Amino acid sequence: MTQTRVFPRRFVLRAAAGTAAATMMANSGSAVASLAGQQWQLTREPGGARHLKVGWDEWAVPTVSAKDEFDVTYGVGYVQARTNAREILDIYGRARGGAAALWGPDYLAEDEFTIQLGLHTKTDLWTRAQKPKTLARVRAFCEGFNAACSENAELGGDRREILPVTPRDIIAHLLRASTRFTTLDSQGLAFPPDQFTNTVGSNGWAVSGGRSTTGHAMLVINPHLVWRGYQRFFEMRTRHPGRDFHGVTLLGLPWQQMGYSPAVGWGHTVNPVPNMSVYDLNLSGNRYLYNGRQRRLKVTEHRVEVRGAEPVTVVERHSVHGPVVTAPDGTDVAVRIAGVLHHPATSALESWWRLSFATSVQELFKVHDGAPLPLFNMIAADALGSIGALYCGTPPVRAHGDFDDSKRRLPGDDPKWLWRRVHQASRMPRVINPESGWVQNCNETPWLYTDPPLPAEDWPSAIAPSVDQVDDFRPIASRRWLKAQKKISPEQLLGLKFSKRALLADVVLDELLAAATGETDLEDAVQVLTAWDRRANQDSEGYVLFYLWSMQNLSGIGDKTLFRCAAEPGGLPTGLADPAAAVATLRDAKAILLGTGAPLDASVGQVVSLGDGPDAIPGDGGSGLVGVLKAFEIMPTADGFKKVLGDTWVSLVQFRPVGETTAESVLVYGNATEPGAPPSKSQYAVWASDRLRT
Repeated sequence: MTQTRVFPRRFVLRAAAGTAAATMMANSGSAVASLAGQQWQLTREPGGARHLKVGWDEWAVPTVSAKDEFDVTYGVGYVQARTNAREILDIYGRARGGAAALWGPDYLAEDEFTIQLGLHTKTDLWTRAQKPKTLARVRAFCEGFNAACSENAELGGDRREILPVTPRDIIAHLLRASTRFTTLDSQGLAFPPDQFTNTVGSNGWAVSGGRSTTGHAMLVINPHLVWRGYQRFFEMRTRHPGRDFHGVTLLGLPWQQMGYSPAVGWGHTVNPVPNMSVYDLNLSGNRYLYNGRQRRLKVTEHRVEVRGAEPVTVVERHSVHGPVVTAPDGTDVAVRIAGVLHHPATSALESWWRLSFATSVQELFKVHDGAPLPLFNMIAADALGSIGALYCGTPPVRAHGDFDDSKRRLPGDDPKWLWRRVHQASRMPRVINPESGWVQNCNETPWLYTDPPLPAEDWPSAIAPSVDQVDDFRPIASRRWLKAQKKISPEQLLGLKFSKRALLADVVLDELLAAATGETDLEDAVQVLTAWDRRANQDSEGYVLFYLWSMQNLSGIGDKTLFRCAAEPGGLPTGLADPAAAVATLRDAKAILLGTGAPLDASVGQVVSLGDGPDAIPGDGGSGLVGVLKAFEIMPTADGFKKVLGDTWVSLVQFRPVGETTAESVLVYGNATEPGAPPSKSQYAVWASDRLRT
């Protein structure tokens, strides 16, 4: 809980109009930083009449209170700088597209991405599209951030060249993050694939008042993202008359993207909305064929300075379809990205602000329909007992083909494949108060939000995968559990979220062991997996071997060729289609594991730790690929294993009549990265023990 004792000295922050200057008028920043659990009283000038309060709890989660929205967002900028200035300045530097000139060749790929997709021009478009009041709030955030950095010359470290930050930096960051999420490309059609592409996602659950043992709605918010960079979250509560909201924002954005008020709450999961289309151009020099005629690419050369190296020329190319990039296989392709680069959802930032004022699930969805987000699912609940799920975005209107066309290269010469319109947000799939009394999503198709599934034929075609294209075991584990419950308590719902059972093992392990028995070189592996408890607890010996075997069968799990059959679309598969091939990949997994120097019976807690130094604790949780809902993704390296991504913010919200809503949360990696930030207790141990902060 935040302590209410007021720090006895007042800090007056002088922010001259239109500038980023600020001067500390009382104690030093280091004195302030020692005051976790206290309140800071700030006066924002000009005039000295606008007061803010910042209260810090023992986890360095701030509550920013003020008289209006502009002072609140000023305070948000201030506290983000005090806790994460260097991380945020690094993010802004990448978003500007000139990071290599400041920080060297390691940043050149980021600059190339920005230039080749034309993000400089699109940032200008997005900035011009913001409402005046949106920009005023963003400007106040920048003033607060710059003020904190001005008063403390240590903040930001070796990234202070970026200062002062401006509203354009925030919009550029939002656009870049949206573009990065939208261009996740597991098949390498246009961008380098990543084996964890399909794991960047999240879980979300909502239970209605009628299905809950409390008689009130419950919500679990559970995004899984990378624990650093533009995907890292910051937790805060912000309050001014008419708005009281607790949640998380991506570092460097000025208000929350998910969370809860006393009346309503929502979480996001990454959805499979097919915003990106990839076109094969068959280039001849800078010419391509379209609709029976030769056309020229629009080509612009950019000279990119690189610190410590020679300048590099980066070529920006555009066809009638969109930006042209060179795919990993060397093919030149064009990309067209709905909601981001084409028919952009420039309302996203304002939408998140307006969502926080909603008083019901129905109102949340209405806000989105008027100010859409470019992607994500929304899982929501409210104090009236209602729940709902919404497929956010404005995907392309495709005159031809189906959803699978978003997973292949389209003929760039045929105009029938070039979409020119997007669907209205109001036409996207949704469900409110289903008969089942629950909604859920683990990044799969929206048709499986609840049970029975939503009828896909009731919604526009080609906007989502079919129910038989579920490509990991999380949604199967989630839906099986929910369907088996008559009533659901808060403790049971949290237990589902922290489930570490590897459902894939229940499907394949017995047959894998039977097929591997008798293979002399696999006797030890068979012994390890026979003794394994089929979980991903920190001490579950054998999990890492099974996980590596699963990674060797990644494509077979995704397209279901690993299995004999599935009982029903979206249901649980049965058995191994080719036991001999499965044994061969077990042999590969054993070699990979031993090659890292880890023992064959390694648990996740043996190969990866959470935290540093004497406070480090064993890792816990596992991969969604195998059906573990407590997300913790690792990967082998030449000298061991490294953390990749996993649970970030977990929040269990128990709604009550307005004013009595309660919540418990944990931000796994903590709220601060900056040296000299307000001290805080580590949250790793809370999460590792399957608990939330109380």
